[in-house]
Amino acid sequence: MQENLINKRNSGIDVLRGIAVISVIFLHLNIQVPFSDTYIGSVMPQMLYKLFFWSGYYGICMFFVVSGFLITTTSLTRWTALPKVSLSGFYTMRFARIMPLLAGLLLILSILHLTGITGFVINPERTTLGRALFAATTFHINWLEMKVGFLPGPWDILWTLSIEEVFYLFFPVVCFLCRKEWHFVALVSAFLVISPIARTLWYQGNGLGDKNNFAYLDAISLGCMAALVAKRIDVRKWALNAFYIAGWGLIVFILLFRRTANQWHLIATGLNVTVLAIGTALVLVSMQKHFVSGRQKPSLLTAGLRFFGRNSYEVYLTHMFVVILLVNAFRLSELSGEWTWALYISALTTSALLGDIVARYFSNPINNFIRQRYKPQPVKILKE
Repeated sequence: MQENLINKRNSGIDVLRGIAVISVIFLHLNIQVPFSDTYIGSVMPQMLYKLFFWSGYYGICMFFVVSGFLITTTSLTRWTALPKVSLSGFYTMRFARIMPLLAGLLLILSILHLTGITGFVINPERTTLGRALFAATTFHINWLEMKVGFLPGPWDILWTLSIEEVFYLFFPVVCFLCRKEWHFVALVSAFLVISPIARTLWYQGNGLGDKNNFAYLDAISLGCMAALVAKRIDVRKWALNAFYIAGWGLIVFILLFRRTANQWHLIATGLNVTVLAIGTALVLVSMQKHFVSGRQKPSLLTAGLRFFGRNSYEVYLTHMFVVILLVNAFRLSELSGEWTWALYISALTTSALLGDIVARYFSNPINNFIRQRYKPQPVKILKE
């Protein structure tokens, strides 16, 4: 049973990741060419407009929860308990998944910067190419942006990767030091208090103070705790259904009812992200339990979201190439605002296809080669 599970994908997680990455793409498109230029966009209620086209930030927050959940679930599957996590094995797996595509991306971005392609050139008044490369490869591009301001879009998206990778650097060390899993839970629970403060009170003159690493560790930590609950605690079916309904209720509340969240001071206190993360964690527990029990049945209605979710890392890192190219072509064509539909659909479709091609012919083959070549133990991994 266990051997079969670790070779299958949890389709529910792919749905969540698909929703998250699509929200990011729509945000970046809407910044460049507002969907309000279309008739439907102009008459759409503001709460729905924000839901569809201004939810990229919340999509990133959901990514953080899923990342914490997956890394903990994978570690429990491979090493049976968090204190048993192998540092060398863990770092090898993370290197194989993250670094090949990141290195390829940075090479392409460097070439485009040096050739002066619009949308890819780093403003020399802010920083240099060498400094940006150093920040990207040592996972502190978020701190660089906090200091100098926004980098071009294809570089800017790496701030989230920096936060995740620093977490991955410390995760196995913390697991080793916490000799009991409840020690780990007690430690990461502190971020439920620390992170909202870090999101709201970390001052930065350019308004990017909330990109600090502490600001989203509550979301990642809740993902870790959800994985432990799904693995260690027997939850009855009715409770799992309650988790699922309550989780989606919290997600929808934060995404859709932003005015109410603001009136309740959730945004001002940074608790909006915490509430969203709790909702995502509850949904993940329910999805994982149904997945393990074999009750999870992928729906054709979610096939598109699952396609995005399967390659969410590749889509996320490459979608800005598509956005910049198609937005420039759209502007040069001087089409009317109603053609914004075509831009959005084309960008979404092309981003999905590009991500699939990159995953299929570049990142996955290299990932598999490294993992097979330096496999720490003869156990197959949970697909990520």
